[in-house]
This record gives sequence, C-alpha cells and structure tokens, in this order.
Amino acid sequence: MKVSFYLARPVIIGEDGKPQVNPNPTVIYCRICYLGYKMKYFTPENILPKFWNSKIKPHRAKETTKFPEHPEFNKRLDNIETDIKNTIRKYANDNGGTYPTPNQIKPLLDIAIKNGGKVEKMTFLKYFNDYMERCKAGGVTNYKTKKPLSGNTLKAYKTTYNMIEKYITDTRKPVDFETINMDFYNHFNDYLAKKQDQSLNSIGKHTKIIKTILTAATENGFNTNLAFQSRGFVTASEEADTIYLADWELKEIANLDLSEDKKLDVVRDLFLIGCNTGLRFSDLSTLTPAQIIDGMITITQIKTGKPVVIPVSEMVTKIMKKYNGKLPEARSNQKMNEYLKDVCKAEKVKSLKSLVSITKTKGGEVITETVPKWKLVSTHTARRSFATNEYLAGTPSLTIMAITGHKTEKSFLKYIKVTPDQHAKILQGIWADRKENEGKRIAI
Repeated sequence: MKVSFYLARPVIIGEDGKPQVNPNPTVIYCRICYLGYKMKYFTPENILPKFWNSKIKPHRAKETTKFPEHPEFNKRLDNIETDIKNTIRKYANDNGGTYPTPNQIKPLLDIAIKNGGKVEKMTFLKYFNDYMERCKAGGVTNYKTKKPLSGNTLKAYKTTYNMIEKYITDTRKPVDFETINMDFYNHFNDYLAKKQDQSLNSIGKHTKIIKTILTAATENGFNTNLAFQSRGFVTASEEADTIYLADWELKEIANLDLSEDKKLDVVRDLFLIGCNTGLRFSDLSTLTPAQIIDGMITITQIKTGKPVVIPVSEMVTKIMKKYNGKLPEARSNQKMNEYLKDVCKAEKVKSLKSLVSITKTKGGEVITETVPKWKLVSTHTARRSFATNEYLAGTPSLTIMAITGHKTEKSFLKYIKVTPDQHAKILQGIWADRKENEGKRIAI
C-alpha cells in the first residue's frame, strides 16, 4: 500500500501566457495505490506551492523559516497517511480479508480524516449499495465457484435494490436492519404481488437477495436482527410452466430458409446448437472453436464452475461448417429471445402454432392463460429440449446430468418436461425390450 501527496494546482498560466508558480494556496491531494486499485483523494489541507517540496520524497512542506509551521503541517500529513492505511486495513479485517473499492473507501476516509472519526450509522440500503459496489469490483464471489458474480446476478441485485426504494417511497414504511422482520416480509411480498403485479417466482428472487445481503451484513457485524432466518421468512417459488421442443419441431426450425434475414439465421443456428449441447446461454454465447477438440466440447460452466465434456453432434458439425469452422456470433440474451420468437412464429413452423395453457401465480392470484407455443420459446428452451429429448430417447439420466451439470437426479427429473403419457410409453418400450431380451436368453 502506497500513499503519495501532490499539489492540485502548483502551476498556473500567467497573464503573459506563460506557466508560473501558483501564488495562491492550493489543495493537497494524495494518490493511494493498493491491491491494483489507484485512487485520488483530496485532503482538507492546502499550502502555497512555493513552500512545497516536490523534488524529495515523501513530498512534504519545505523545512524553512519562511514557513515556520512546517513541523506541525508535515505531522498532519503523516497522520493523514496513517489514517488512510489504517482505514483500508480495518475495512479488510472487518470484511473477511476483502479490500474496499475506491468508491467504498472514500466515505470512510471522509469520516476518519474530515469528520474527526465520527462514524455515520450503517443502514441496510447503504450496506446493500456497498455490497453491490464490491460485487462490481470482484470483491464478492460465488460461494460455490469462488468466482466473481456474473453481470446478470448484479442486475438482479440492482433490481431488488430499486424495488425496495420504490416500496419505501410508495408506502412510507422504513426499511432498515431492525425493521426487516415478518411484518416487513408479509407487507413487502403483498406490495410486490398486488401493487407491482409480480409473479411468485419474481417475489421469491427478491426475498433470496434480501436474505443474502442480511447474511453478509450479519457476518460482518452490521446486523443483529435474525428475523430473516426464521422458518416463515421463506423464498417463495413455484414450478414454472415451461416447454421443450420435440425433435420434429426442431427439424421444422432447422429446415427454415432464413437466407434473406442474416440476423434470424444466426439466432436460429445458435439456438439449434443449444438444443444439441444442453449449454446455458451464458456458456453458449462464449463458446469458441478452441474449446472443441477431437469432436468434443470441453467447457467450464460459468454458473457452476463445473467442467463438462459434450460430444459434437451431426447438427453442430453442420452448422459450424456453414460458418467456416466457427460458431454463430451471439447477441445479448434479451435480443436473442426477441429474435427467436420471430423465428419460431414463422409460417412454416406449424407445430409451434398449437395452443398451450400455462398457469402461474401473479398479483397474488393463480392465472391460467392459453397462448401459441412459439410465444414461450426462449434461449433456455434449448437446454430443456436437449435434456428432455435425450431422456425420451433412452439416454441414462446420469449421462445427461453429466452434461447439463445437474447435481441430483431429483432436480434433474423436475427439470425435464415429460408428460404422464410419455412416461407410460417409456415403460411400454422397456417392457418390449425386456420381452425381446428374455426370448434371446431362452434361445441361447
């Protein structure tokens, strides 16, 4: 850690247009360097440039009788340097070894140096904001993968933060460490459902993020209210009505002639790669030819940090050949979902015009809607289609899980979209195979 002092305006342009020593006192700032961070911080001190020694380090006031207060002045700068170092170290000690970002440390330096050490109360929203700043700087990592949180995770945190601010404005109810209890939980969830018309899963995401922030604040000594740990403070969720696309539906999409629309052509091809690899969009959009060796895709999943190996299918090979051995260039997830619906509602994709019913809890009520199937297609449909089609084709669950990254068969079976009728047909097929094999064994 290094702290160096400099003058803000040691030189000015004189009336003759030439540079000259500033005849007026100028502010002293310091440059702070620590753990790869570099920041400028303005101190409350100022000095005439003619009394400043910029040639000998550490830069301090000249020891001259013309500036008789130089001993006290330099001692003050020494104290400021000490306060800066101590503040940064204290933050790291209080936060499990995580060093602060420049944005986080500045208000703490103001307290230590400009406010005489008077500490302002740490509120829930202030801690929440500081937490997000640490996330941006890579100071907060996924507790499973130990990697920095993804951009999508940060967006979700910011959405929750903004929603809490809106709740405070609309209801005039305070939200702080001591007020986040079951009353807050019930009222906030009711507000999200009825005033913001949010789904049960969206409400659950907000709760999950709030609990994450409170857990971190509790571990760091800022929160002592443990109401969020009670059994009633649950992360609500429901199984989403999602779809998968069967092989014949994927063939209709693959057979579309999109040569007149390059944008949709690329989106379609990338989606089909997803349907043949089971990759999440975050992994699919960053996949490179260098990760494909000897007919195998080797990739470490961004979300889980788990390495997976996936065989390259005939469809993926065909698409890569179309792009001269490369992969289609991915757009943002949002744009991809938008263009994908344009692809799937094409006149020739007749199977996706069929109507399906979806049920979800929104605005506090259970709602059932009937919509064309193409409206429900998203980038995640590709991953679900891969898992479901492989399962229906008889691929062992453990083999599919090794590719999708599911840790338990229970979570995997919830993930795939297999109807009771399809399960019955699978069992029929098993019985038929068993009967055929019994006949062979008897013949032997």
